[in-house]
Amino acid sequence: MPKQYKKKNVRRFYGFAKFFVRTVLFFGRNKILKSYHAKVEPYTPKNDAFIIIGNHTDTMDPGYQMISLDRYIRFVSADFIVRHNFITKLLLGKMDGVIVKNRSKPSDVLIDEIMENLKAGIPVGLHAEGLITTNGETGFISPNTGKLVKESGVALITYRTVGGYLRRPRWADTERNGPVYGKVVHEYSPEELQNYSVDEINEIIRRDIYVNAFEQQKMHPELYKGKNLAEFVERTLYLCPKCKSVHTLHSHGDELTCECGYSLTYGEDCLFHSDKNEVIFDNILSWDKWQRQEWRNIVQNADGLIFSENNQIVKKVQDGVSKELCNNGTIYIYKDRFELLINGETVALPFKKLKRVQNAGKQNLIIINTADDYYFIESSVPRSSDKFVAAWYYLTDRDYK
Repeated sequence: MPKQYKKKNVRRFYGFAKFFVRTVLFFGRNKILKSYHAKVEPYTPKNDAFIIIGNHTDTMDPGYQMISLDRYIRFVSADFIVRHNFITKLLLGKMDGVIVKNRSKPSDVLIDEIMENLKAGIPVGLHAEGLITTNGETGFISPNTGKLVKESGVALITYRTVGGYLRRPRWADTERNGPVYGKVVHEYSPEELQNYSVDEINEIIRRDIYVNAFEQQKMHPELYKGKNLAEFVERTLYLCPKCKSVHTLHSHGDELTCECGYSLTYGEDCLFHSDKNEVIFDNILSWDKWQRQEWRNIVQNADGLIFSENNQIVKKVQDGVSKELCNNGTIYIYKDRFELLINGETVALPFKKLKRVQNAGKQNLIIINTADDYYFIESSVPRSSDKFVAAWYYLTDRDYK
């Protein structure tokens, strides 16, 4: 029997949330923008009820949008964000500051909650990619996004942020001093949206929020100054373009090196440089597009064990409660399954039985079972979780976008 999910009172704490956000914006708007080197264009929505959809470049994206519109927006947020610390547990979780995307719940539960908020006149914010971009380019947008917008009966506002990824790349632990720009691209009325098909709405969203950070940087160069500019870029780049080895790249300070001797410097222009004239890819996006195709060939043509990684911190999440199972586990990739070595015992996770495999945060991995639970896998050393996600897609004969 399907599990029943209790409906929330979506207007609970709504008045407090509006007051809290307006107070923060009134006193702190300029300070926030200055500290994040951001410039956002003010915008007054023509419709009271709306869905706002923007590209996802940085953890501050919801803040930029609320500052632009000068109002509280209830954003859809992953459940692990709500569990991040005491403040997020209170403001985002207990006080319903966000609509929680619980990874173990059916998607129709999330859609119902979004609809309930919109019916109550509460603006809802979505980042259609789901996660902050890993490589600086706006990622895959689910076709269900357009369906949700059309069926909602409210206005659609599209929002584009440029520079957020370069200021604070998802893979980095340090921020850089460089500009971020945010603005509303367009507002589509409910009447206007009814004239478009779902596919047309999806195309509108893709067009309006699309950003290629490195293409933009080459057309309009900006400097993003800071320390340790290359540190932890191996959270995104996992395959060396010179020797084609996996997990042999290591960063320190502004340098990225491979165990084969290949060495690069990451500059304030957000591009790779080399004193030896060895630059194969001068930016993360081009490198990532190449490595994804190369990784596809590797995993699809391999036999037996494809790859393994130690130093895994394995947690299991059930009904929103996280429990650590081990802090020194191992994950293995085979042609038809993942395996987890947890405290000396092997747990097999056949691909055909998994609901989803995805990234979380900077380098964490989520493996969702068909049951009402999932594994949350961290690593005690820098690594790319994306190679596991990509492997699952490629080994189940699907494209990874």
